[in-house]
Amino acid sequence: MRFDNVDNNIKGIQVVIGVVGPFGSGCTYVSRIIEKEHGFSYISLSDVLREYAETNEPEIDIKQRSLLQDYGNKLREEKGGNILAELANQKIDADKNCIIDSIRNPVEIDYFRNKYPDFYLFGIFAEEDIRFERLKKTYNNDRRAFEKDDKRDSGEDNKMGQQVTNCFRTADIILMNNHPIRSGNDNEKTLKAKIKDKIDVLKKDIPFRPIDVETYMSMAYAISMRSCCLKRKVGAIIVDDSGTIVSSGYNEVPITQKPCLSEFGMCYRDTLKESYKTSLDNSVTNSEERSIAYKEFEKQFKILDYCRALHGEENAIIGISKTGSSGLLSKAKLYTSTYPCNLCANKIVQVGINEIVYFEPYPMQEAKNILTSGNVIQTPFEGVTYNGYFKLMEVVD
Repeated sequence: MRFDNVDNNIKGIQVVIGVVGPFGSGCTYVSRIIEKEHGFSYISLSDVLREYAETNEPEIDIKQRSLLQDYGNKLREEKGGNILAELANQKIDADKNCIIDSIRNPVEIDYFRNKYPDFYLFGIFAEEDIRFERLKKTYNNDRRAFEKDDKRDSGEDNKMGQQVTNCFRTADIILMNNHPIRSGNDNEKTLKAKIKDKIDVLKKDIPFRPIDVETYMSMAYAISMRSCCLKRKVGAIIVDDSGTIVSSGYNEVPITQKPCLSEFGMCYRDTLKESYKTSLDNSVTNSEERSIAYKEFEKQFKILDYCRALHGEENAIIGISKTGSSGLLSKAKLYTSTYPCNLCANKIVQVGINEIVYFEPYPMQEAKNILTSGNVIQTPFEGVTYNGYFKLMEVVD
């Protein structure tokens, strides 16, 4: 019996799933499982892009990933950010559930969300080492070439380019695919079971009943919305071993100071960048040299240390100190809506927090090294995210 007795295959109300994740994470593998075992039609934006190139500009070589990325960027800039989504939409059968693979830009997600009320975004995650192991033959064991493509894929400066990190952060559901899959092995069965559970919820064959980690991460996100930061809002909560939330925090300036917008009309770090650029303009007359110097500055000098705000993880830890309950931290978990930076990682290790649960497809390697050396368990979030939490919530009698 269906949960709400609504047939989601009726024209106009079908379930449409988008899939995003770092390459090598298994997006296409998961998409094909949903196609074959759950009756969804399959569309790949990468295939749509290739078809368009072959038809309209056959002289362009798009066999290499980087060249395909270049062409995708060019097409979005010329035809609009929605172009691949619009072309894919022409292939969608309104009488059938559909899965759309290879989403790479937030504009594409916005298009499908606005087009289909029952659109859900799946984020597929696998650690970088595991992804390289899967793709090392493709890269002839060249880790640097892999990392170069991976970095570009995660987020280009071009808004019409690859933006996997930003896309991933808007996912409704996260699935882990960290383990080796072989036909019929336990890892394959576990992954398929997780997929089936989520598909059954989306089709409303069963109600959504959130587990603890989904609720805690949704709360971390809710806390993040209190931040006035103009760059990125981050929330964190600390949960003791009995499941009680003992502290929370979000990134914000100290209580005695005004937020950046109120004080400077913009991010304080941006004022420093503008000041540096003005100084550079006045001291370097050659425009080419000035451009090179500024790009190098942008690359090397992130000026994160000049941020006026306490980070979400910091504020959560400080909240513990105010209660005098620091002895709880050795058995506590910290849930954060991103991955801790180096500064926060140092503090997490120092106060003895046992585990972090994070929502982030590209953890900072330096911070990861700090947490690993401090024996802090690092668990990537899996499940229904804060974006899907209330959308899927149903009142259960």
